[in-house]
Amino acid sequence: MTPEQQRAIDTFLAAYAPKPEFPAILLAGSLAHGFAKPTSDVDILLVATEAEFERRVLERKLTFSLWDVCEYEGGYIDCKVVSIASLQQVRERGSDPARYAFKDARILHSRLPELGALLDAVAQFPVQEQDARRHRFLCQLLAWKWYLSQGLDKANPYLITLAVQKLVLFACRVVLNENELLYPFHKWLLEETRRAPRQPEGFMALLDALMAAPTMAAAQALSDRVFAFAGRAEKETDWPNQFMRDSELNWLEHEAPVDDL
Repeated sequence: MTPEQQRAIDTFLAAYAPKPEFPAILLAGSLAHGFAKPTSDVDILLVATEAEFERRVLERKLTFSLWDVCEYEGGYIDCKVVSIASLQQVRERGSDPARYAFKDARILHSRLPELGALLDAVAQFPVQEQDARRHRFLCQLLAWKWYLSQGLDKANPYLITLAVQKLVLFACRVVLNENELLYPFHKWLLEETRRAPRQPEGFMALLDALMAAPTMAAAQALSDRVFAFAGRAEKETDWPNQFMRDSELNWLEHEAPVDDL
């Protein structure tokens, strides 16, 4: 953290810590995770009272940015508003990115004695889902390997690009899962995977090779290494049925993702 970033945090705290509607303030984002650069913005999580949170939900004001606090060029404060009840929801059933948002979060100000323990619980990897996730991620890997073959066969650059992105995503998700690490969403996926203490030999080089030159040979090399790492056999993995459930029929159990609307 640079002195300029620290001064921006101090200025923000001076203005927001006294506000009764925000009993706690957290530092999050790249500064908390250790990925920040001198030009990085400052990510703040404001823990609001339930009344303030509900008001902001109704007004769609759960996030806002402040551009007049940071002294350095391009710097700004990026704020997101949460509440204790919303944190409890993340603890109970939050997605990995929802949990990761609170991983490494630093309490800058708090009038909530229970907050530290709750943050620890929120950022826990859901170990009880590890086996099921392993199978689901491997099935996605095989499905997108097939889509890559279709893209190459039809000379479809869109499908090729999408398939490569998905192959990288789910190969990394397998590695993160085996290490009981949360998926941070796309921005920090490669950085967080690179930190994993256990990963297939030459894993990052295999990802780079596939992204640089999308070929079936590169995809198969990645798939072979990931399956061996996960202790599974590709030929024994029924990916079409799992892929259909997760990606084609997911709207039966909950609202379809925005990609599929």
